[in-house]
Amino acid sequence: MSDPNLNMGLGGGQPPLGGGPSLRDEEAALRKGNKLPLILGLVAAVVVVAGLGFVLLSGDDSSEYRAIGSQINGMKQEKFDGFWACVLPNEPIDQLNTNRALTDAINERARGNPARYGGHVRETCLVKLTEHRSDLRELIPPEDLHGQLEDLEGSLDGLTEGWNGYLERLDHSQDGYDAEAAAPQLSKIAKGWYDYRNAHRSLNDSIRERIEGGGGE
Repeated sequence: MSDPNLNMGLGGGQPPLGGGPSLRDEEAALRKGNKLPLILGLVAAVVVVAGLGFVLLSGDDSSEYRAIGSQINGMKQEKFDGFWACVLPNEPIDQLNTNRALTDAINERARGNPARYGGHVRETCLVKLTEHRSDLRELIPPEDLHGQLEDLEGSLDGLTEGWNGYLERLDHSQDGYDAEAAAPQLSKIAKGWYDYRNAHRSLNDSIRERIEGGGGE
């Protein structure tokens, strides 16, 4: 007679109903267990890729605003601020906060030798404004920024026109510099300077709002 203990489970208990797993079942379970880490790894990889895709897609709405903001601010620093550094050398530009301060600084430099100062501005400095406007026109901004970008370009037009009129007056200053006679042209220069600063600030504010809002309205 066979020993009944041979059919008992571990610990001497009764075998489970229907008998224990077969050798084939155990091998299949083992193979399944070996595949589990691989499957979990693949699932994790898919989740990571999907997550990155979501982050990239969700950032697309603001990326074009970040790009246009970087371009515009770079142009301002290189061209607009560079122009004023050329026109008013050794002047702390960031401290010129009023139209009067600006026109006084210009008058001071033109008074000594109007023709030489006019030649310097025309030959060395004005090109920066021309390049700035040309660079702005090559930008492809988001649709909702078109109007503000046009305002920025318009302020450069007014500033350039003011300087051209002022330089023409300097060309005819053989009898000495007349600040009072130059006042209309200086007023136009100051307006272009003021309009540019306002347009640039407004454009930056709009870009910041779009970025913080994820590119939405």
